[in-house]
Amino acid sequence: MPSILRDMEIDDGVVAGWCSLAGPSTVEMVAHSGVDLVCLDAQHGLLTDHDLLSAIQACGSVPALVRVARNAPDAIARALDRGAAGIIVPLVDSAAEAEAAVAACGYPPRGTRSFGPTRVGWTGRDVLAPGGCVIMIETMAAVADLAAIVAVPGVDAVFVGPSDLSLSSGRAAVPPLDDPGYRDLLRSVTGGSTVPVGVYCGDVEWAPIYRDLGFTWLTLPAEASLLRRGLASALERYRR
Repeated sequence: MPSILRDMEIDDGVVAGWCSLAGPSTVEMVAHSGVDLVCLDAQHGLLTDHDLLSAIQACGSVPALVRVARNAPDAIARALDRGAAGIIVPLVDSAAEAEAAVAACGYPPRGTRSFGPTRVGWTGRDVLAPGGCVIMIETMAAVADLAAIVAVPGVDAVFVGPSDLSLSSGRAAVPPLDDPGYRDLLRSVTGGSTVPVGVYCGDVEWAPIYRDLGFTWLTLPAEASLLRRGLASALERYRR
C-alpha cells in the first residue's frame, strides 16, 4: 500500500478531517473542505461496518484512514475491503502488537490478509504488501516501546491519542497541555519517532502548541464537536 503520510508534503503540516457521525453527507463536507485526508472513526464514532462504504465513497479523491475498533484482522480487512487508504490501529502497546496490525494490512507472503474483493473494480489498491498502517500511541507501555514500534516495517506513521495517553500517565482525560511534564511526555514521542507523528487536536486553539511540540500532522476536532460548538455560538448570538 502506498505510504499515505510519508508521501505527503509535511513542511507546513498535514491537516486531517475527523468524522465520527454516520452520515455520508457530513463526510463529504469534511472531505471537500480542503483537508489533506479524512479520518473515519469506527472505534468511538457512530460509524458501523454498514456505514463505512458510503463514508469512504463520500471522501472522493481524498484519502480516507479508518480508525478500526480494535487491533484485529477482521476489523482491519473489512475496512480495507471497503476502500480505506489506510488503517489507524488503537490500543497498541508493543512492537509485537504493531507487527500483528501491519500483517493484517497485507496479503501473503508478507501479510496475513485474506483476498476477496467485493466492490466492482476494487482490489484493495492491488495491495500485495503491508503498509498504510498507522499505530496509535496512547499508553505509557506504547511510549516505552516506541523505538521498536516505529522500527516495524510497514508502520506508516504513529498517532497520539492525547486523552488516553494523559489517563495512562495518571492525569485527567482532558489533555493538560499546560502541564510541563505532559508536554515532555509528548516531546518524547515526537522526538523518538522516525515516522510522521500525528495527534487528535480536540480544540483549534491547541494546534500551535502541538506544532511546537513537534507533531507533523494534526486532525481537526471531530465534525460533531465542530457542529455542537457552531450551534452553541450561533444560538448565543441569537439570544443576545
